[in-house]
Amino acid sequence: MVKYHPDARFLTDYAAGSLPASQALCVATHLHYCPGCRLRVGELTELGAELFMQQQAAVVGTDSFEKLLTRITAQPAMGTPQPAAANDSRMSGLPRTLHKLAGAKLEKVKWNSVGSKFRYANLNVGDRTRETSLLDIKAGGSVPQHRHDGDEITVLLKGSFSDQEGKYSVGDFIVRTKGETHQPVASQDQDCLCLATLDAPIVMSNWLLRLGMKLLNRKKAA
Repeated sequence: MVKYHPDARFLTDYAAGSLPASQALCVATHLHYCPGCRLRVGELTELGAELFMQQQAAVVGTDSFEKLLTRITAQPAMGTPQPAAANDSRMSGLPRTLHKLAGAKLEKVKWNSVGSKFRYANLNVGDRTRETSLLDIKAGGSVPQHRHDGDEITVLLKGSFSDQEGKYSVGDFIVRTKGETHQPVASQDQDCLCLATLDAPIVMSNWLLRLGMKLLNRKKAA
């Protein structure tokens, strides 16, 4: 059962279409798993459409207003979950948006390993100000302890993990803010897969890992 959700600001900005692409992807992914938030976004979308139509009614003729109403009601509902490709068991149950980003199979994504239990794959979602990635933590493994120099959103796709703040399950929308330090640890019985986006690089607590990340970033930039 989903326990952690986007706050009112995220849902309102998502319904208005004003979130950055990376954050909108995280909200849309959460909506795939959370009927309550889908309902809320639907209500916000309807409210926004009603306010927009009232404004238009004041400046356009009746005929134009009716045409506008027809176009709006013909649009698909926001946040409706889409089925993943049936021919890929690892992608089964994941939102269609993620399936498109990851390609036909997750195995084809370019993974970067940090130790034997954790790896990540960067995704290009058209948002140059934020880094968006898939995070794969093996059962019982952990992400190295790190500090956030900016905000991070994580949506749990498969499995579960915990940190000092609590335990998280599929669909949970977790926000970490600048200055926080934590170390996500996957459950012992299942691998953990997450979608994450951050607006500033993380800082590894271990100096050797910090050096390794710098060398990796230089190699990618070359």
